[in-house]
Amino acid sequence: MKYTLPNGLKIVLVESHASPVVTFQAWVGVGSADEPAEVAGIAHVFEHMLFKGTTRRGVGQIAREIESAGGEINAWTAFDETVFHVVLASRFFDTGLDIIADGLQSSSLDEAELRRELKVVLEEIKQGEDNPSRVATQALFGAAFTRHPYRRPVIGSARTVQKLTRDIVVDFYQRWYVANNVTLVVVGDFDSTRARERIEAAFGGFRQRPLERPERTEPEQRAARAAVLPRDVREAHLAMAFHIPGIRHEDTGALDVLGIILGQGDSSRLNLEVRRNRQLVTDVYAYAYTPRDHGVLAVGASMPPTQVEAASRAVLDEVYRLAYDEVSAEEINKARTIIESENVYQKETVQGLARKVGFFETVAGDLAYEDEYHRQVQAVTPAKVREVAQRYLRADRLTAVAVIPEPSKGKEAGKAAEQMRERLLALGAASAADAERRHAASAAGAAAADEVDLDVLPSGARLIIKRDASVPVVAFRAVWLGGLRYEDARSNGISNMLAALLTRGTNTRTGEEISREVEGMAGSMGGFSGRNSFGIRAEMLSRHWERGLEILADCVQNPAFSEEEVEKQRRQVLAEIQAQEDNLSQVVFRLFNEAFYKKHPYRLDMLGTPQSVSALSRRRLVEFYRRHVSTDRMTLAIVGDVDPQRVKAKVRALFDGQPRSVQPPPEVAAEPPRTAGGPEQVFKFLNRQQAHLVVGFPGTSVKHPDRFALEVLATVLSGQGGRLFTELRDKRALAYRLNAFSLEGLDPGYFAVYLATSPQNLEAAVSGIRAEIQKLAEHPVPEGELDRARRYLVGTHEISLQRRSAVSSSLAFHECYGLGWAEYRRYAPGVLAVGAADVQRVAREYLDWKRAVITVVKPEESTPGVLKKRGIAGRARTGGAGVRHAAGVVPAVPPGIRPARDADPLRPGIE
Repeated sequence: MKYTLPNGLKIVLVESHASPVVTFQAWVGVGSADEPAEVAGIAHVFEHMLFKGTTRRGVGQIAREIESAGGEINAWTAFDETVFHVVLASRFFDTGLDIIADGLQSSSLDEAELRRELKVVLEEIKQGEDNPSRVATQALFGAAFTRHPYRRPVIGSARTVQKLTRDIVVDFYQRWYVANNVTLVVVGDFDSTRARERIEAAFGGFRQRPLERPERTEPEQRAARAAVLPRDVREAHLAMAFHIPGIRHEDTGALDVLGIILGQGDSSRLNLEVRRNRQLVTDVYAYAYTPRDHGVLAVGASMPPTQVEAASRAVLDEVYRLAYDEVSAEEINKARTIIESENVYQKETVQGLARKVGFFETVAGDLAYEDEYHRQVQAVTPAKVREVAQRYLRADRLTAVAVIPEPSKGKEAGKAAEQMRERLLALGAASAADAERRHAASAAGAAAADEVDLDVLPSGARLIIKRDASVPVVAFRAVWLGGLRYEDARSNGISNMLAALLTRGTNTRTGEEISREVEGMAGSMGGFSGRNSFGIRAEMLSRHWERGLEILADCVQNPAFSEEEVEKQRRQVLAEIQAQEDNLSQVVFRLFNEAFYKKHPYRLDMLGTPQSVSALSRRRLVEFYRRHVSTDRMTLAIVGDVDPQRVKAKVRALFDGQPRSVQPPPEVAAEPPRTAGGPEQVFKFLNRQQAHLVVGFPGTSVKHPDRFALEVLATVLSGQGGRLFTELRDKRALAYRLNAFSLEGLDPGYFAVYLATSPQNLEAAVSGIRAEIQKLAEHPVPEGELDRARRYLVGTHEISLQRRSAVSSSLAFHECYGLGWAEYRRYAPGVLAVGAADVQRVAREYLDWKRAVITVVKPEESTPGVLKKRGIAGRARTGGAGVRHAAGVVPAVPPGIRPARDADPLRPGIE
């Protein structure tokens, strides 16, 4: 249902009763491209402020209400729109509607809150400056667009954000946040007739006003452009762009198909040629970015610094080849299938469906344009792909940006950058000319879910089937015990290597053939390894389930582990290990694991070390695999639109009769208890803008009942209405990014708090963490706060299980770990049974500051003497280059274009 209120507010209602969940998304027609240059970033700042308080609700109240309803609230800002979204259980429909209506119409914009939030945004800007790929993307748009506001980062700059005042922000709010500039999308389990009445009551008084948008033009690019940015990085990053039209153009569908053929999926041209065959890059991608106005065909890659020129030339060769070499029907069908599958998978969750609806209605300008877009995709031919490649992928439309390591001598940076810039321009021209010559010399080439069924097969394997016909998707998870728990210092990284190689070829299929077959089914398949397990995952459109299962079985039973693929993957992993140093959250958690665990394999890094990975021979890989991966130890979960009886017959035919394991599982080294001798501290010094901190305590295992109370405790601390979030982020603006979580394993894990902050705020952040932990140990959590945390955990658990892949993972892991597949059904009762006394007890028992491990990555500015003066006392010792250990006491005086804001990659999974 789609209609418009008298005040101009557009409403789109989509009923979906597959899950008891509803989402509200308010798409406001203003983004960074509507801002004057002198206040760049104001749209993003206001996005931060909208839910900070209204005339009816104080600071933090909105987050608490949403968490009490078991929901989530967030927002993002883009070039053309700002979107606020709430997702929660549908029985709390009125709560979600009231909150989003209140925020849009009555945001209070408290001046003190604004000052604090500006500090948070400045920290977010610093965080981006420490991310090389983000630096490259922002520089790419800055060079590709010379006049259009797409040239400015959505987040703005420190210079413009610092100048913002309440009067400026209020003026922005009153100008753009009006009924005739908002589209409200509501998707989920509700009745449209009743919902319409409540929406009209909530928004009937929303004011309207005429809209005047600034002119947004961009002159045609007539010559190639390039920029090179020397930075303190270990891996080089390359970003390229060619100008293309925006979303409402007849070529949009063909350009999306072209982008997928070029650089999306394992069988894409860039991945096969530049990454796998020539081993020039560690990552490579391409996609068509088509916003409201002008778009770009974006191509990017990361690589060792020594490979920048060779990789640039190889990438450009593949780009320009599209203008002359005809793509195959198979490539086009694969691209169509990927687009189709994305459309289907988006419908699995109410959030995904709402985001699709909101995009087409607001950015594309009409919900009905989705049909036109899919018509374009279905009409794409090889000739059409070549036509748009010739039209848009021209050498004079190229913009290239490279982020490279700084020369050891700072004064040479400018000279080196200019030389590299000139070489990039020359490479672009040469590659285009060579493609044209090759073409001249030769011809162009070529709905309700059934009960879960557990079956123990004669082989000993455990098969779990859950039929769900609501969406035509199927997910597989085959799991074995293993991962880091079965590794030692010598074999470290072997599980990760094996997981990557599992789909790189069998005795009858090459890795490329596997990729093409799976992507032809709108699917994905790959190995995985974690702290406790090893396995293979796959998902695809359900009509292909039998062929998909056959390929999965082939990969499990007959992996080739060829010498060639082993060497390719070894080089890839060694490059990834080196690149880890550019991701400071990974650096600080690796530092923490090494300090926290003394004997247990959990101390090891998933990727391994350069020494251990270099020593892994094919023979050792095969021996390790044969010892630990056998059918009798397999747990296989299959969830989706399938017939359970046919699945059982197929699995028996594929897996019965396979060899059984002959060796017992290895003994895992027990971790000695941590003594209460004062927090152990480890420092690593890197020249970056921010400091990253982990404070961790001994935790529990997946089988211990305290895990529920620890999860509730973590939510009380770090949810959006949590104590750390409120105290350190909202009130004191000490951190933009923070998180608290309990990480359990088959063996005891840890409870940790992570944050990123400015180095000068580090001491205050640590003191703030300690103070909040102490309060939890000394005082029971009030019932209202406790109930919000419990409802939030239960609500997010239900939301997370919308996807078949998530359900299959939960079933397989829980059964494999000895908890039983039904453990996911026991999660909500376990959380809801947690009382205030339970939270206080686990805070006292587990969060003992004297048993803590504190790891810090920060700029070098402190000596042991300075640390002692500040109260971080104790003898310091060097623990490798740039690392310092200290045992003592922390002060007792009280943390782009496509990624969503506030995405948190730090919470490890159950694997």
